[in-house]
Amino acid sequence: MELRSARREDFEEILKLINHVFRDTRGEKATMGQEFPLLLNINNLENMIGIYENDKPISEVNFLKEKIYIESAIINAASIGGVCTHENFRGKNYASKILDKVEEKMYVDGIDVVLISGERTLYTRRQCMKVENFYRYTIIPEDLEMVYIRKDNMKSESALCIKNYQEKYFDSMVHIYNLNSTRYKRTLKEFSVLLESATISWGNYTYEKYVIAREDEFLGYIILRIINEESKHGQVIECAGKAEHVYECLKKIAYDKKLSYIDHYVHIKDRMNYFPSTEQRNLDCLHGTVKIINFTSFMKNLKPYFNQHVEEEIINKLSFTSGEDGSHIIIGEEDFKISSIEMATKLVFEGIDSEQDLLERLPKVKRFMSRVFPIPFVWTANLNYQ
Repeated sequence: MELRSARREDFEEILKLINHVFRDTRGEKATMGQEFPLLLNINNLENMIGIYENDKPISEVNFLKEKIYIESAIINAASIGGVCTHENFRGKNYASKILDKVEEKMYVDGIDVVLISGERTLYTRRQCMKVENFYRYTIIPEDLEMVYIRKDNMKSESALCIKNYQEKYFDSMVHIYNLNSTRYKRTLKEFSVLLESATISWGNYTYEKYVIAREDEFLGYIILRIINEESKHGQVIECAGKAEHVYECLKKIAYDKKLSYIDHYVHIKDRMNYFPSTEQRNLDCLHGTVKIINFTSFMKNLKPYFNQHVEEEIINKLSFTSGEDGSHIIIGEEDFKISSIEMATKLVFEGIDSEQDLLERLPKVKRFMSRVFPIPFVWTANLNYQ
């Protein structure tokens, strides 16, 4: 048995293993390479780590390094995906052993936080957490008169028009996406690749790509997953544009596609994209699980974001440390100890626990944390989902 990063000659066998576990055994086409072209890429071999028997992969963990804008700050993230073990070798904790090596490599490589699509105990026992920081809006179908699907030209010119995506809209999509202050950092090529790969149909999932317009003016876009189960419904993968436009178009799309409802997720800090206050919403979790890999590095990289929300006299005295006893937020003589990775993750992504009485004795730390946590964050199951 050998635990190591992949080599060029391993690539096709790794794809076979991943497709076997996630597609072949489910009676689906072997499309994992097409669906996750950034993660499962021959240029990402050093981050495709597995256990090999006679030079053949039998267990695999893959991660993709990504940068995420948090307003003016840029953090170093990694997404884990394609985690699998061949059925003949399960029950030996191979995936856990690989994840140990993966986390060590992430720390050395300067990763701040890891995002994982899964929620199973393989991850939760490693201090990966579900965090509640998104509102889930459940949109009910409605045939709005001033919104129409582009099938004819008989509607009023002032109506919102929902068009099927065409390549001529791509540059406008890129432009409006990059206006978001909190987003994944994408190259133009990555945006193009993800727009195609993340909308490949499989199983009960199909996808629709829409453009929102009024007359010839581009107003936004919606990438929708349609889930054909007992109740046929939708889930917004990604969208951009004014909240009221997206809201009205989702109601019309749900009506036109005969969907029971459409789920749409908005971060609790993203007030500009809240839907009307009359609309039903529930506090929900970020997709998958999350874990801070390096608290001190994470906080250092967030400093430009902190500078926007906290007074200079506090920032000038602010420091962070990590050690065997946990992590610390220090402002002058005030020292707030964070005893575990779980506590740190919950603090940064969910905000201050109202029951933390200790903060009453640390007014500067309390003010700092109340103004910056939870940090704004991306919906991880968008086009960048890998």
